[in-house]
Amino acid sequence: MSKPSLYNLTLDMGGAIYESKGETLLEALQAIPLEWNQIKAKCIVKITKGELFYEHLFFIKQIRRILINKITKQIWAKRLELLLESDKTNSFGALKA
Repeated sequence: MSKPSLYNLTLDMGGAIYESKGETLLEALQAIPLEWNQIKAKCIVKITKGELFYEHLFFIKQIRRILINKITKQIWAKRLELLLESDKTNSFGALKA
C-alpha cells in the first residue's frame, strides 16, 4: 500500500524561505511558524503535491490574514487546494511540463 503524497508548501517572503509539509494543505499552512509582526513583505506561496504545482502572490495584508486568522486559513487552504487541482498552468501563465 503506497503512502498518499504530502502537500509541500514553500513561502518566500523577501528572501526568507519557510517550508512545511502536511497531509492536508491546512496542516501545511498551520506549520508555518510566523507571527503577525514577523510578516513584513509580499509572499510567493508555492504548493506542490506529487506532480501538481501552483504559485500564488500574496500581499502583506492578505498573508497576515491567512496565517493568523483560523477561519481565513481554512478558507484559503480549500481555495488553494482547488486551484492546485484545477490549474493547468502556473500563476505566471507558463505551461507545465
